[in-house]
Formats: sequence, structure tokens, C-alpha cells
Amino acid sequence: MKDPEEALAAARAAAAARADADGASDAGEDWRLDSSVDRGRRLSNWAIIKPELIEVGSTRRFGRPITWIKRALIRLLSQYLNQMGAQESRFNADVAAHVISLEERVRKLEDELKRRSS
Repeated sequence: MKDPEEALAAARAAAAARADADGASDAGEDWRLDSSVDRGRRLSNWAIIKPELIEVGSTRRFGRPITWIKRALIRLLSQYLNQMGAQESRFNADVAAHVISLEERVRKLEDELKRRSS
């Protein structure tokens, strides 16, 4: 097992090797995995919490009774859990909308800067 400093150095070396192989550098070169529209859409989807009862389970040796108990507890506490999830989803949606509007604002400012400088 590596200590954290060794792991960080190894990760930096691997990232530098990957950047050299791809011909990219960190020196201000613009790269994106996807468009801002795709990122905004994904952020909006992640903002809403949709708990699934089917995803509740246990991988222990006697997992079936444990899973049954977990699902029974979720059913008993469903009103509380739904209220809590709704509050968190509203907050997440507001933050996602704000981040998307800030991205749009920055994009407009960058476009204006490019237009003025050319």
C-alpha cells in the first residue's frame, strides 16, 4: 500500500503521461468531455432524488431477512423519507438551475470578450 504522497505523485505522473500521449497540456488548452447542454441536462437529472425500493438489499450471508426488514422500515418511514427527499430535491434543483444560469452568463461574457478583442 502506498502512502498518500506516493499515490498523489503516481497519479500526477500518470496524468502527465496521458496528457503527453494525447497531445494536450494543462496550460490553458480548452478541452471538454461533452457540451455544456449535456452537462446541464445531466446535472438536472442528478438533482432530483428518486429512491427505488427495489434497490434496497443486503449481500450478507442471511441477506433475505435483512432485506425484508430494511424494506419494511422504508415503508414505515416512507412519509418522512419522501418529505426529506422532496426538500433535498428542491434544493438540488435550485442549485442546478443557478449553476446552469451562471454557466450561460459566463459563456455570454466570454463571447462578448472575444467579440471585443477581435
